[in-house]
Amino acid sequence: MVNEVYSTAVLARDDAFDFQFYYGVQTTKIFCNVSCKSKTPLIDNIIIFDSISLAQAEGYRACKRCQPDKNAQQDSGLIKLIHACRKIEQHTEGSITALQLAESIGINQFQLNRLFKKYLGVTPKSYIDQIQLTLLKKNLRETDNVSHAIYQSGIESSSVIYGRMNSHLGMTPKKYLQGGAGVRISYAIDLTTLGLVLIAATDKGLSFLQFGESKHQLLAQLVAEYPSAEITLMPDENSEQLHHWLNLLNVYLTGCSNELNLPLDVRATAFQKKVWDFLRTIAYGEVMSYGEIAKAIGAPKAYRAVANACAGNNVALVIPCHRVIRGDGALGGYRWGDNRKRELINIENKKLVR
Repeated sequence: MVNEVYSTAVLARDDAFDFQFYYGVQTTKIFCNVSCKSKTPLIDNIIIFDSISLAQAEGYRACKRCQPDKNAQQDSGLIKLIHACRKIEQHTEGSITALQLAESIGINQFQLNRLFKKYLGVTPKSYIDQIQLTLLKKNLRETDNVSHAIYQSGIESSSVIYGRMNSHLGMTPKKYLQGGAGVRISYAIDLTTLGLVLIAATDKGLSFLQFGESKHQLLAQLVAEYPSAEITLMPDENSEQLHHWLNLLNVYLTGCSNELNLPLDVRATAFQKKVWDFLRTIAYGEVMSYGEIAKAIGAPKAYRAVANACAGNNVALVIPCHRVIRGDGALGGYRWGDNRKRELINIENKKLVR
């Protein structure tokens, strides 16, 4: 049975997966790019190949329509980048340097740096740091030993990681291990035209704005990252500020205002920050595709990474990921539901039936 991720990508002809894998049709013995426009085969007839050579070794011929063998040659740099990213993500023993990574895929360090900057807009070191930090966060949640979690994340120097964690999370690994102990967050819940919303903030600004179906669900999402943080219902000294933000939100959702410029206190990777900063420049009432945004930030092949950055946004509306759609005009995903995304776009286009 084909993995659900692969089958979904093939059925959607998702070009973000091109060069990451190929699919073969067992009844015709032909293999294609994921985005091939040929008639979609039955999932039961699909076989997945990690590379062209593996497909050819099994006796499969390249599709004459999408020409995966020729296209792969034209974009060999992207294939090398994908292999490099996979090596970083699968590396679990000790740290890996950019030099080691370059040598492992048969290029020099300068070429590797150019690939990462061209397609992802970040350096290899930044990407390695990002993957290690993601793994460290996961490990910290599964252990009671900070040193062990750091080692298991492929990080050799605990002194270096403390600085990185502080800049990305606003806390040290020990505090993160403690569930965000010492971090103060105030929140308020209100009912809007899009359903319940929870707004939460530190003393620096808004760090959480999400829609949900129940107060319990929203609170569970808020505490998921920092279960031991000092999360409290809006105290009296902050009530005026948070109520003001909620009022601005409600005015925005009625279509009576086209601005929602609230102060933010969000942490992000370098790439996420680049995407989120650009999203805030998209004009009210306009939409752009993931590919257009990738091109605009100087990483034309990184549309899948752009989609991931949108999915990682914890501050709805203020960082307007609802203004990002698929290249074919379809809505694309939205973590708070397609109906909310459609309604937001309608509000901004003044097409909402009141």
